[in-house]
Amino acid sequence: MSRSRPSGPLTVAELVRFGPLSGAQVRAGSRLDRPVTGVSLISDLDQARRCAPETAMVLHPAAAHGSWALEAAMRFAWERNASCVVAPASVAVTGSTPQLAERLRMPLLSVADPARLALDLAVAVADTEAARARLIARCAVLFSERHNLRDIVGAINAEVPGALVALLTQEGHLLAGRAAAGRGDDQAAAHDRRVRVPVPGPDGGPWAVLVAQLTEASPSWADTVTTILKLARSSITAAGAGLRMSLSHQAGRDRLLLETLLRTGPGSAPTAPPPPGGAVGEESGAVEPEAEQLAREAGWPVDGRHVAVRLRPAEPAATDLDGAAAGVIAAWQTGRFAAPLVPQNGGWTTWFTDTDPGQVSRLVGRRLAQARIPLPLTAGVGEPGEGLDGLRDSVAQAELAAVAASRRAPGTVERYAELGPRAVLAHLPVAELAAAARTLLAPLLADAKAEVLLVTLAALLDCAGSTGQTAARLGVHRNTVLGRLERIRARGVDPDAPDGRLALHLACHALLSTEPFATGRPSAL
Repeated sequence: MSRSRPSGPLTVAELVRFGPLSGAQVRAGSRLDRPVTGVSLISDLDQARRCAPETAMVLHPAAAHGSWALEAAMRFAWERNASCVVAPASVAVTGSTPQLAERLRMPLLSVADPARLALDLAVAVADTEAARARLIARCAVLFSERHNLRDIVGAINAEVPGALVALLTQEGHLLAGRAAAGRGDDQAAAHDRRVRVPVPGPDGGPWAVLVAQLTEASPSWADTVTTILKLARSSITAAGAGLRMSLSHQAGRDRLLLETLLRTGPGSAPTAPPPPGGAVGEESGAVEPEAEQLAREAGWPVDGRHVAVRLRPAEPAATDLDGAAAGVIAAWQTGRFAAPLVPQNGGWTTWFTDTDPGQVSRLVGRRLAQARIPLPLTAGVGEPGEGLDGLRDSVAQAELAAVAASRRAPGTVERYAELGPRAVLAHLPVAELAAAARTLLAPLLADAKAEVLLVTLAALLDCAGSTGQTAARLGVHRNTVLGRLERIRARGVDPDAPDGRLALHLACHALLSTEPFATGRPSAL
């Protein structure tokens, strides 16, 4: 903790969490963030009228003759802007008393020995550094006893009052803790109500960041929270490394087993050398019972109608798949799905058994939106297939749909059945095709209404040259389409030429899939 600036006052919440009030019964918990700068033992209600602001008002049993006296003391505390009211446990607190405390937003607590408590409070308020040092020491002990990310961050949220803490990836995705801490606004940061502490990965490089959102802008309290977050870093790094190693080992085994199951099947031949240990029958080309038995023992659903799902990063080029794999698998597994999530070919594969593809799409969409997945993903969903042969076909379909989904916004889920032949277009080298298309259609792209004409040309080719169907698709009159078509031909583009129609169609697809394709002008459609 920094000694360069004075220690700020303790709050009621701090005294309740780790100070003398830790054994008190909280009757009303409004405004526990009130600072406490003094303590007053009230033996007569007249003393309450002279209580200094920000004072913990402790009622001696001689002053608390019943609920009426307690309510009068609370009103005096509210008038004097006291920090809280502490009553003897011997005084019966009726239903109206806590309600009054909540309306006045005055913390109300009960203790067995008010006189002893007043002395302990005075000691704690006089030496705030010692009180906060006890909190730091307690957190350090708790960190040493916890071995996963959620428990470590949860200990901070449970023990540190007035702070919401979250562990985020470098990109801002939640790994553990309170999501609200990661959504803090810039104004909170400007008023010193946010604390950020970087957390290194096992290799020493940047991996994650601990963020604390504070309810009060106290420099000394921010120092305390910063010290606690720094103490948590080594435990979090160790827990992250252990999780990554465990999941990486399991993921490697799962990938080998899944590739063995998908590589061959009854009546087919292996397309790659068998893995060490020989799970694939080289002569018959069928999956040996050993591999299938291993899958069953692992709890994998093998029988039934399977619907495959492929997950892909929304930004593959900018994603460290090896570093993100553990977080993705861990977040996905919290959904308690029967099939594993297996890393494969730049993404992850899983499947659902005896489930409708439409329901699978909805489940996956909700999972991508709600799970604490450390990077944005898109997904493709295949069609149902029976047994391992059906799973193999469904995985291939899901891969085609996943590539198509990766061209869209994060969280997109595409079904192979809804894409049809368009799934093949997703595998085309769009950037290279678009570069060639800009040269081919340069005269058309130079037109003032280039995007409108390009959209019309693509729709016309989609509709096999039918101007009526094109007009219906675009929502315009057929004469409008004819007028645009004349303008397209005037630019040297003939959509009726049979030898160039396929290339023209692909050129339109590539340009419309690239933003901005040439002009940057908004569509007039």
